[in-house]
Amino acid sequence: MLILVKNYLFENIIAFLSVFLAAYIMVLFGEYTVELSALFYLPLGAKILMYLLFGFRVLPGIFLACITSGVVLFNSWNDHLLIGAMAACAGALAPIIAMYTMRVTQVCDFSNLRKIDFRHILFLIIFTSVISALLKFFVYMQSITINIDAVAFVQHYIIGDILGSLLVIYLVIKLIVPLLQALFQEKTA
Repeated sequence: MLILVKNYLFENIIAFLSVFLAAYIMVLFGEYTVELSALFYLPLGAKILMYLLFGFRVLPGIFLACITSGVVLFNSWNDHLLIGAMAACAGALAPIIAMYTMRVTQVCDFSNLRKIDFRHILFLIIFTSVISALLKFFVYMQSITINIDAVAFVQHYIIGDILGSLLVIYLVIKLIVPLLQALFQEKTA
């Protein structure tokens, strides 16, 4: 029982750090606005990756990372704390909705990573980006102080989510996985 709790906490800490680090890198190298998002919205890729690796049990860590990065990095979403927190939660739920829909419609079951084709990952990224953009649009429309052009908002969020997610997944596959393989190969040799 204690090992399960430790694994759960460890997985949520990894999820928190990856999503927060992705948001930090995004802010460090680019500009983020509520109305137009960012050209490379990296946190969505980190969320998708964490759900693929650990399953839906990392939702608390991802929620906490979204709220923390919104408060610390995005200045409480420019003083729209409640609306920003709701949008962050919507962004954390979008990959779950997409993965569950893909599982129910038998497009792909993400429970076995060895059987996943990259085309399924690509579809998951696009589908999640659309869901996330629409959920965030409906959340931000609740604020009377944020002026949003609907078409530009959805377009920028979808493009930023897709490009950022592809970048994160590509970097993990091409850089981090070979690095980890080399590290673990040296220890076992």
